[in-house]
Amino acid sequence: MENKWVAHRAFFLAFAGISLIIGLGAGLALLGLTVPRLFDAKAIEHGPLMIFGFIAGAIVMERTVATKTWWAWAAPAFHALGVVLLISGAPRQLIAVAFCLSFATLSACYVLIYHRQSTLEVVVQAAGTIGILSSVVQWAISGDFKPAIPLAAVFVVATIIGERVELARLKIAQSSADVLLTALCLALVAASLVFILAPDLGLAVMGALFLIIALAAVRVDVAINLVRSRGLPRFSAACMLAAYGWLAVTGILWMSSQFLPGELVYDAAVHAVFIGFTLSMIFAHAPVILPAVVHRALPYHSVLYVPVAAVHLGLIVRIVSDTQNFVPGHQLGGVINVVGVLGFLLTAVVLAVKAAWKKRSKQRAHSNA
Repeated sequence: MENKWVAHRAFFLAFAGISLIIGLGAGLALLGLTVPRLFDAKAIEHGPLMIFGFIAGAIVMERTVATKTWWAWAAPAFHALGVVLLISGAPRQLIAVAFCLSFATLSACYVLIYHRQSTLEVVVQAAGTIGILSSVVQWAISGDFKPAIPLAAVFVVATIIGERVELARLKIAQSSADVLLTALCLALVAASLVFILAPDLGLAVMGALFLIIALAAVRVDVAINLVRSRGLPRFSAACMLAAYGWLAVTGILWMSSQFLPGELVYDAAVHAVFIGFTLSMIFAHAPVILPAVVHRALPYHSVLYVPVAAVHLGLIVRIVSDTQNFVPGHQLGGVINVVGVLGFLLTAVVLAVKAAWKKRSKQRAHSNA
């Protein structure tokens, strides 16, 4: 029975992986590079694929497993449907309905979790779902994904900050820092609603809050101490500290720009939060979260630093080029980002497969002894 549930989890998680691969290819098409027809055709869906399909899909899967109740599986099921509809070119409103049902179920999961464990971090994560639901609705109504991006950013920031506390990596449980971060994240959700009515004001306030949240969280995060350790703790800490740095950069960019689509500074403002902050946090927690979700170990190896470093290097090149309106640098940075993300994915798969093979070999040797 357990093996069936593991296969069940891997099946739904695969839709997030598919979204990532197609989304990365679509991103290369947006950079003006020659790509296979599938990726070129999905260039306009790059944002929905990466945010609704990959990032939100991974969060939905992790929270579903943590909820441990049968009806929670409606969230990954509706998410998988949304991904299929998105890739197949179904009407946008139909796709939005599937994603809304998935994220609404995610909200219900947080309500159940809160009844079991009434903590501020659960409140923060639950409030963050307002952002992703608003983002889907905004996209469905306008047909333009760009106005939906700030709303989705609220979701990822609130979710990740909340999970940092939940995973007991922040030294703030039941403390004034816990209350402060909760208040800041709730203010961020409120600012996203202001953005809907007054975009320039909302963006400026959200940018200021991103900066303050980054400074407040990094000050109390145990990553500051763990970065001086070795092995996996040091790797995770380095990724987390880099993520906080990129969140601070995001805040500065959002406060200083008008977030105008078509401008390269817009590209910088978007990818600082979704690559710099979000992917860094995913890299940091992958060796811990993956075993919990699919019961497959992802052992640490120092080689993981290589693709992570490539992602950050590419993002630095990209953002510096964006601020200088240097298109070749913008393209180069984007390509390095894609290579780094794919490199991390490939490295993780190889490490997981090798670990599983070693485990089976030991089991066979033990049974034959």
